[in-house]
Amino acid sequence: MGKRSKGREIVLQSLYAAQLSGVSLAVCLQEQLQRREAADETAEFAQDLAAKVARHKVEREAELASLLQNWAPDRVGVLERAILIIALTELHDNPEVPWKVAINEACELARRFCDESAVGFVNGILDRAATDLRSEEGT
Repeated sequence: MGKRSKGREIVLQSLYAAQLSGVSLAVCLQEQLQRREAADETAEFAQDLAAKVARHKVEREAELASLLQNWAPDRVGVLERAILIIALTELHDNPEVPWKVAINEACELARRFCDESAVGFVNGILDRAATDLRSEEGT
């Protein structure tokens, strides 16, 4: 697993822990990084991504709600929601990551931590988001 993929996994696990425990994402992230003895490059990537997730969480939650056609936002599982928030953050705030990579990485997280139906769900939502972003940017 690549360093960035590992970083995304650590952010996912930290978001999940924060959601369940009520502890801040920053605290959960530091615990995960220490527990897993993350390499410097992985830790740096995870910290940057987690900071962006925390800074834009309200915006990304609103965007996710608008992307959920015929779905009530509260029906989305905790893990699927966290995966989608991470990927939406990358689509918006990490321009060095191609949109196809962000979507693929999210699908891999869903494949690893959720059931198979979550992969298609995550892919569909993120494909819609990427299409909307590309049309906004005129590309």
